[in-house]
Amino acid sequence: MGTEDINMVVDGISYFNGAEKFAEKIKGRGSFVLLMGNTDTAFIPGITAAGISPELTPYTPPLDAELVETGRILTLGDIPLTPEAIPTPGLITRAVVTLSDFRRYYVDAGMTISPIVPHYRVGGVPGKDIRTGKALSNVQEIIENAKKVGAQIASESEYLVIGESIAAGTTTALGVLLAMGQTMDGYTSSSLKVNPQSLKSSVVLEGLKKAGISQPVDPIKAIESVGDPMMAGAIGLILGAKNVPIILAGGTQMAAVVVLLSKLVDLRNFNIALATTGWVAKDSTANLFGILKQGDADIPVMTADLSFARSKFEGLLAYERGHVKEGVGAGGISVAAMLKGVKKEQIEDTVEFIYSKMVGQ
Repeated sequence: MGTEDINMVVDGISYFNGAEKFAEKIKGRGSFVLLMGNTDTAFIPGITAAGISPELTPYTPPLDAELVETGRILTLGDIPLTPEAIPTPGLITRAVVTLSDFRRYYVDAGMTISPIVPHYRVGGVPGKDIRTGKALSNVQEIIENAKKVGAQIASESEYLVIGESIAAGTTTALGVLLAMGQTMDGYTSSSLKVNPQSLKSSVVLEGLKKAGISQPVDPIKAIESVGDPMMAGAIGLILGAKNVPIILAGGTQMAAVVVLLSKLVDLRNFNIALATTGWVAKDSTANLFGILKQGDADIPVMTADLSFARSKFEGLLAYERGHVKEGVGAGGISVAAMLKGVKKEQIEDTVEFIYSKMVGQ
């Protein structure tokens, strides 16, 4: 499946799989939930572009949360950048927050460093390197804790937008898909311009071998072996918030979460859609729609067709060249805001303005 299956394009949003009907449910005041976690898989050189260096990737989620909530970085002194000095997609999320009325919540599913903003804690430890085959030992605990948090947030919200921040999450996404027997090698995207598919595959295969997985396993076993805390947290939040419409704000990582969820519950009992950026949907090195379709989880999809082609900053222009693409719920919160009347150009111009202040230009 690809862009040829598009239903319609309206005001900067592309709709797939009947998503225009889901969009009618996005009314009232919504809540944005940033789900954060760490996996030691991010320490593998060349696996992710998140953070200044592999050693500093544990700082990525807390810095993203601080940027979104306050517009500033509190734990360290600088805006989160890739090694090529490209800003975190949290900058897009921050721009949307300033243009809209979202309630904001932050959830620690298993982090090394906590953000200096109020947050829930549903998991105690980060995930281990998936090459060990023992990525996470407390999956059920995270799910149950997150269910309570999801129910609490949903009780205060008309709808939820759930985003994520976890470095190396596309590698763990590939891990759980393959562990469940899905033939999706090469389907997950990357924050890097050149998607390190062969590296991700070798890392996953090593983890599957260590875990003794040679036949398809259930979602919980998949996460325990080669997954990450974010996945368990997302499942719990969705289960707890099932009484309100839910936008999963992310790309192939969130698509993997949907496939995991589909093996645990009947998705027809949920008002759920996936929303991401056009950069992910058009990524020729990955297959977002293929993950959903082949995983029998073909839910509605919307994309925010943002463009930084007008930017004067190389860091933002890099998004147009295939760098970063998504994260921190950027695509999903942009879609939700545009459904409520915020213009695409407003988001792009606000990103430009905030970034110019951050770099002192």
